[in-house]
Amino acid sequence: MVVRDLKDGSSIVSTQEDHAELSAQFAAHWGNKDFSKLRPYDSMVFATTYHDSGYREWEGNPPMNVEKGRPFGHRETIPSFEPLELAAYVRNIEWVRAHDPYAGLLVSMHRTGLWHNRYQTFTKPQGRLRERSPEVQAVKKELEARQEEEKKSLGKADAKFERQLWFNYRTLQVYDLLSLYFCCDGHSGDDHLKEDAVAPVPVAYDSKEEIDLRIVPTGANSVKISPYPFDISPLKVSVRARLIPSGSFASPDKCSEAYHKASRCLLSFAIAG
Repeated sequence: MVVRDLKDGSSIVSTQEDHAELSAQFAAHWGNKDFSKLRPYDSMVFATTYHDSGYREWEGNPPMNVEKGRPFGHRETIPSFEPLELAAYVRNIEWVRAHDPYAGLLVSMHRTGLWHNRYQTFTKPQGRLRERSPEVQAVKKELEARQEEEKKSLGKADAKFERQLWFNYRTLQVYDLLSLYFCCDGHSGDDHLKEDAVAPVPVAYDSKEEIDLRIVPTGANSVKISPYPFDISPLKVSVRARLIPSGSFASPDKCSEAYHKASRCLLSFAIAG
């Protein structure tokens, strides 16, 4: 789950698929006279939409952080949960691959990249390398070996294909990071949006130019992004969420009941150039 804890003790919670749907809104509108439109477009939007769908296997009844009165957040460690997570990630990659092999390759790269700080392709926001368990390392090795086979099958070891693939991988990370900004990371301690940046961001398939994508709040639910990468301005986006009241619970069952009864809302944002 993607979680934002508020000052009053309540929490705004979105599923990973809700967060991914917001990411896909960025992918769908990416590209203008200064930024390349995505290609293959449909595969990129499909990959972005379903890049985190492995989480659906447990987010219908998510594990509960009873102490905090809400589901565990995506950066919190869920005790004894790693085997289930790994199996679900692999099944989701297989599902995406069955529908669109190119999208499946990107989703696989996204997953293995997260285990390696997005392959260290970003300096803003700063990530961190973490020691991974032997089980994660084994799955990562298997997925990356499969990725090399898929690259040869899809691109026939073509250098242009490889450049385009890595451009697409990096832009997928941009949409992921922008979505996380609006869902949780972009909110300061007083629950307002804050200035931030995503960098370096590739600009065009046929260029090595990279830029810092600067995010500056202009209102409670609006920001200015420069340079501006989308095809319309303002771009209006939204993400589904639940508002969980503050409180602690005596058991996971009571915590889960509060989650299921939580009021639903649609968080909307406007992005201008």
